[in-house]
Amino acid sequence: MRHWTKQTPFTDPGENAAMLATIGPEPERVIAAIQGLLIHGGAVEYYGLAQQEFSRETLSVDSRLGAILTEDDRPLSVERAPQDRALGTCRDYAVLVCAAMREHGRPARVRCGFASYLGGAMWEDHWLCELWSMGRWQRIDAQLDPVLQNALQTQFPPADVPPEAFLTAETAWRECRAGRLDPASLGHGEATGLWFVYVNLVRDRLALDDRITSSWDDWRTAASNPLHMTAEMLASADELANNDPIGASSIIPWWVRT
Repeated sequence: MRHWTKQTPFTDPGENAAMLATIGPEPERVIAAIQGLLIHGGAVEYYGLAQQEFSRETLSVDSRLGAILTEDDRPLSVERAPQDRALGTCRDYAVLVCAAMREHGRPARVRCGFASYLGGAMWEDHWLCELWSMGRWQRIDAQLDPVLQNALQTQFPPADVPPEAFLTAETAWRECRAGRLDPASLGHGEATGLWFVYVNLVRDRLALDDRITSSWDDWRTAASNPLHMTAEMLASADELANNDPIGASSIIPWWVRT
């Protein structure tokens, strides 16, 4: 588990480490603090705000906290008004949770997969954080603040997302390949299918190797012309999905790494 306790260049809070450490290590405290700092750029209407353009680029924790504190230098535990929060995506929430937990030496990791509770596709493209607690990986979705919980009518605490509500990409891939899950039910908006599950499988394996972002985050540009899954790609994905998470990215073929 020590592998998951160490900060990486992407999760390292840098000069803001002391500020980040003040909001942990209890999941509920971390979730509450991060919810007061971020707002999902695609969900602003739930907070009475007008839609606006926002960057989907996932920032390193050092950069994200630096930007937040430049705008408002109060402690990170102080809730900002919705209009004053930083715009981000589900991955930004997951990365901040992961960094906060690791800052206290708690094993945590970022996961890419599919959620059933976001109101889009049956299984919507999503990221969250896993915390090793009491002998299991506890899934944390800090994006689910009270406003979104009410809007989406979720029935579980954001500090413990149940297995049936979130599929890691590896699980989704295996279920699709076994014929137990329809690939068309997984994706984002109109971008669905086995190719999308493949994209998330690669992104998940890279994330488990602490490579949180990659060129495969540009899947939106391929949505209108999805990947053709060759036999070689299917075989490599099967191997990825059934390989031990640590070091799995070493077997990702060259066409994925680029």
